[in-house]
Amino acid sequence: MWTRLYANRILRIAVVVILSAAAAVSLWRGIENAISLSQDFQWDATKALALGMDPYEISLSREQTFSQESLREYYAYYEAIGAPQRMEANQFPSLLALLLPFALLPYMAARIAWLVFNLFCTAGILWLLKKTILREADRFVFTVLSLLMLAGTPFRNQLGVGQHTLFSVFFFLLALWLTEGEKDGILPGICLAVSFFKYTLTAPLALYFLYRKKWKTFTVSVLFHILGTLAAALWLRESPVEMIVKPLKVSSALVSEGGLDLGALFGGSPFAFVLAALVMGMLLFLSLRSQTMGKILMSVLVLWSLILLYHRTYDFFVLIMAAGIFFTGDEEEQLPGEWYKPLLAGYVLLILAAFFGLRIFDEARPAMIATGILYYAYTILLTYFCFRFGKNESRMGETNGNG
Repeated sequence: MWTRLYANRILRIAVVVILSAAAAVSLWRGIENAISLSQDFQWDATKALALGMDPYEISLSREQTFSQESLREYYAYYEAIGAPQRMEANQFPSLLALLLPFALLPYMAARIAWLVFNLFCTAGILWLLKKTILREADRFVFTVLSLLMLAGTPFRNQLGVGQHTLFSVFFFLLALWLTEGEKDGILPGICLAVSFFKYTLTAPLALYFLYRKKWKTFTVSVLFHILGTLAAALWLRESPVEMIVKPLKVSSALVSEGGLDLGALFGGSPFAFVLAALVMGMLLFLSLRSQTMGKILMSVLVLWSLILLYHRTYDFFVLIMAAGIFFTGDEEEQLPGEWYKPLLAGYVLLILAAFFGLRIFDEARPAMIATGILYYAYTILLTYFCFRFGKNESRMGETNGNG
């Protein structure tokens, strides 16, 4: 039945038209929100850093008063629209420094520039996905996946609040594309370093470069931030240790405020950090051990990255990156035939729940619980497959029937 429906040209055109309309409305609403309310941009923290002020001390202080006029104007704007803000410098200084070009602009101009840049990153993400993870997906399927991402609530909210995940994912995929084949070097390493702006997402994803033995790329990305941290310590006249500890203190206040992550699941308990560290160790082991199944490893890293540490549901648009397991021309990377359709059905349900279902039910607790159960079950199942079939001597293609 599904094959006949897929072959129906009129039905496919109708699906694309409907999703295109939904994506256009979603994109427009995201742009509208970003123009008036881009509060997660962290322009204020970056501006403070540029002025030689310690954004972490300001974030940790109970009272935030500023003698600098541009910062006063920034907070006055949000007070005037009934959305008061306070500085939350939860990024390491080597990451905040990446936004310095925007901090040179007045806030209103910087906000528009950030919106334009995020739109550029969105287009870049889709182009790079087609060049990398979703290379084998046909034009119709890739179009549907892209439109679902744009129409979904996570993308719309991500764009509207001025978050940094679009920025980070673009540079991660750029690094991935630049290391195609045997390529490995400084430029992809710098791109990977930039992608760490959303390190709660891209640090687990970076393990994929270890799987692919891109040692130079990975090393450059780490050295970039070591040097950046030392430079920031000199700029602020602080110790390098403080430049690591202080951002973590700021971010620790958000541990229990995520969506489906371990911190939210365990109510901010220290056990969540212990469990996250254990899972990260497991993912490192998988990345170094696996010889085949790169697509499934990428999907596993994507799924775990959204629940290991603090993430709100606006980051869940990256679930599109987990679709790569269903499109591969390499027999060694194909899913077991008897599991292909159940896993595809589970993925479709997960996408619909994360992109649309949570919004329909206004992220009510029952909806979050139901989505969380589906999410964790799916993630654990894929992790099992990665463990079982990821070794060089065990070829998944031998038991595969999906072709």
